[in-house]
Amino acid sequence: MKNLLLVMMLAGLVSGCSFVNITEKGESVRVATLYDIAGCERKGATVVSVKDSVVGIDRSQEKIDAELIILARNSAPDIGGDTVVREERLSDGKQRFGVYKCRR
Repeated sequence: MKNLLLVMMLAGLVSGCSFVNITEKGESVRVATLYDIAGCERKGATVVSVKDSVVGIDRSQEKIDAELIILARNSAPDIGGDTVVREERLSDGKQRFGVYKCRR
């Protein structure tokens, strides 16, 4: 019984945790769709990943998705981009984003 309670408490803590924070540079990067990038210059791509489970407990897909977006936004300025677009579906905590320069 004690072990079950401990596992439940740990699961609650893990599900509420955010492991990724937006950087100052990442704050200025927007998330767009393929329809939004007409006229933008492609700068490259970034593949970002996070843990999809912690201590054997699956993490919320919403939290994983939010953290991947933050990581993509954080990495875009490093390759000259100000906009990111999903290029692949989320798989095993990993996703590929295209990086574009849209603002002049």
